[in-house]
Amino acid sequence: MEKIAVGIDIGGTRIKLGLVDLNKGIVLEKIILPTEKKDSNRFLQIINSAIDKLKNIAVQKNFKILGIGFGVTGFVFENGMVDSTYGFLEFMEDYPLAQYIETHCALPCRGDNDARVVALGEALYGRGKGFSRVLVLTLGTGLGLGFIANRKFETKLPYAHMGGHIIIKQTDFKCYCGKYGCLESLVSAPGIIEAAERIDWSKKYPENPLSVETIFRAEQKGNLDASLIVNEFLNNLKTGINNYINLFAPEIIIIGGGIAKGMEPYLERLATIDFLKPFKSYKVIIALSELDEHSGILGSAALFND
Repeated sequence: MEKIAVGIDIGGTRIKLGLVDLNKGIVLEKIILPTEKKDSNRFLQIINSAIDKLKNIAVQKNFKILGIGFGVTGFVFENGMVDSTYGFLEFMEDYPLAQYIETHCALPCRGDNDARVVALGEALYGRGKGFSRVLVLTLGTGLGLGFIANRKFETKLPYAHMGGHIIIKQTDFKCYCGKYGCLESLVSAPGIIEAAERIDWSKKYPENPLSVETIFRAEQKGNLDASLIVNEFLNNLKTGINNYINLFAPEIIIIGGGIAKGMEPYLERLATIDFLKPFKSYKVIIALSELDEHSGILGSAALFND
């Protein structure tokens, strides 16, 4: 018997919605839309319209939808109230998103932090399947952190969603969180771009427009400046990973997000543990996401996997 749910991944530039078969762990239908960041009414219209389309598809296929799950940046309470997105969505402060969706769609709605639902998707259906302790780092415009133990969230609420803001070195530039030298400010896309701007990348290499992808590609071709930037990025990320190992002792660490696409050549380097281990025989696998942009949809839908 099919177990069908709708998963919604609310991202910085796009909202990805999908009709998910929870038994098979596959996205049956997908809708991708631009993210409305300023107007609450417009935001809800876009989401509700897309959900209605997925509901109609479910009716045509004789599927019964269990509910609608969503993932969004910030702290989300058990009742689907979004505490704050820290300016990511201007209107989303003390915002009862689950209630709004339930009222329109007449279906149960559950929500959680976006990085946590990505981790749930990876643990249940992706590279983390079969592991009991799964840590997922999502590297993009920020650093998302999600930890799954025995196929479930370790805590009911996303208390550790700011885990990307651990301080790992002293810097002279401040992160939006208010700290200097936090991991997110160093290994996110803006952090990598900031490192390139400090050496006047655009002036030195006008033929290579500044982007994370360009920097990784140039490093692979032997560009010395790109090598310095990538090495700094890897050293910072490795320090962060070793901190997370001491906190979570994961069996596998999965790296996803836009930056992950250029990281295949560096995984072995990241997997080497240079610091004190949780226990003598401890080992960890470092892997890249295999679900790519489906992880957030699958994880959001999996909020109804009980």
